[in-house]
Parts: sequence; structure tokens; C-alpha cells
Amino acid sequence: MAKPTTMMKRYLWDLLFRLTVFLFISFIYLRDPQQLDFTSENSPRSLPLTLLWLAVLISMLAQLNPNSNLTTGCLKQYPARCQLVSRYDPTALAQATRAQNTGAGNVAGVWLAIHLIIGVLYGKKLLSVSFLVLLCTFYFLCDLICVLFFCPFQTFLMKNRCCVNCRIFAWGSWMMAAPLFCVPHFYSWSLSGASIVVLISWEVRFRRHPERFWFGSNQNLQCAHCKEQLCRYKFPRTHA
Repeated sequence: MAKPTTMMKRYLWDLLFRLTVFLFISFIYLRDPQQLDFTSENSPRSLPLTLLWLAVLISMLAQLNPNSNLTTGCLKQYPARCQLVSRYDPTALAQATRAQNTGAGNVAGVWLAIHLIIGVLYGKKLLSVSFLVLLCTFYFLCDLICVLFFCPFQTFLMKNRCCVNCRIFAWGSWMMAAPLFCVPHFYSWSLSGASIVVLISWEVRFRRHPERFWFGSNQNLQCAHCKEQLCRYKFPRTHA
């Protein structure tokens, strides 16, 4: 088996970091969930909670930097990661864009429905802020599991070739922050606000430059030119 690429190694280390964060926050939740309730006036702001906020925020803001060490799947929105195919078919691009938008709409509908229910349960005090923080941390981990091993959105809703070609790659930010949208506090508002900025930035570029997001027009998204190989351990691996 070929050795992991530099990008694969970087993402595996990031996965290990996020797994450590999730296990640590889970331990706190089981031992003393009050430490994770950033809205409680009776509980001092805990260091783990502050570090979690910082880690998630940095992961979001990195996507706004075209020179960050992130995968092409995220940075294809920028011109430096786009190598246009000569004489690509504009009609095929338009068809691919419509298909991508349909898949993205399906994902948005499912995710918003789930978190509308979560918001209602929180409003009825059936879910705690501590649980929402734990859920956010779980999504923080699952974001990379989807990239490296298995992505239900890709398999069941998007049907894209791989994560490098994913229409909604940068949606991970607002999807991570979604559990906190319903909590009025600086902690949640700052993460929610940053995630929305990342989302809007991505969507504006997608609409202005759809050619950067399709393998038929961006050579860097084609398997033959892929130097990252983040799909190596992915299931199912549906392309060559």
C-alpha cells in the first residue's frame, strides 16, 4: 500500500486532536456538566470551554485564508486552487451545478429539520446547554470522519465523487455551530457568526465561479491530478 500523502498525514493528526478534544469534553460532561454551561452565572468560565471555543473558531477562520494548509476540497473556491480545463463544456457545467445545488438543498433541509427539533427541545428545557456543547464537539470530530472515512451526506444525498469535489465542503462550519444557534450568548453568537461568514463566502464564490467547483472544468479536482488522496481510506471509494 502506498504511503499516506502529506495532506493525509496532516488530516490524520488533526483527527487525532479532535478525537482527544471530544473525549476530554465527554469526560467533563459525565463528571461535571455544569463546567460546559457557558450561560450559567453560578459557574466560572472553565478553561476547557475556552479552549474548545478557540479550537472551533480557528478551524472556521482558517477556511477564509487561501494560503492555509487545508485540502483543495476547501480551498478550490480560490483562484490559486483552480486550473481550468481548456474548452470545458459550459452546458455540462450548468447541469453539474444544478445537480450539486439539488444535493446541497437536500442536506440543508435535513440538517435544518434536525436542529429545529433540537432547538424546540432546548426551548422546552429538555436539552441543556452542556449537552449542546457536547453535540457541537461531536460534530467537530465527525467533520473529519466524513472527510477521511465515511460521509453519509456524500453517500446518501450528494452523490459526489469525493470530498475534494464536495459542493458543501465548507458547510462544516455552520453545521458544527448549529446546535448553539438557539442559545443567546457571546460564546454561541461568535461561533455562529463566524460560521455564517464562512458559509456566505463559500456560497458567493460558488455562484460567481461554479467552474472552480466541478471536476469537468477544474483540473485540480480530477483523480488523475490529485496529490492529496484523502479518499484512500474512504468507504465507499466510488472513483478510480
